Amino acid sequence: MTLSIEQKIAKKEAEIARLKQQARKKENGQKIIIGGLMLSVAKDDSRVAKQLLQLIENRITRKTDLDRLDNIIDELTKKANELNHQPFQNQ
Repeated sequence: MTLSIEQKIAKKEAEIARLKQQARKKENGQKIIIGGLMLSVAKDDSRVAKQLLQLIENRITRKTDLDRLDNIIDELTKKANELNHQPFQNQ
C-alpha cells in the first residue's frame, strides 16, 4: 500500500514529536542527576552551600520555585553558616 503525501508528512511529524520527547526526557534526567550531585556536595561542603545559595538568590525569581526550595534553602543556609564558625584554613 502506498501512502499519500499527507500520510507521509503525518508519519514524519509523529516521528519528530517522538524524538523531541526523547530529547526532553534525556535533558530532564540530566538536570535531575546534576541537581542531585550539586545538592549532595553542598550538604557536605559549606563553601559550595554558600555558592549554591547565591545562585538560587540571583537566578531563581519565581515565588513558586522559591517556595518549593524553602526547606533546601534552610538546610543550605545552616551549612553555609558553618563557614562563619570555623577557624580560617588555608587551602
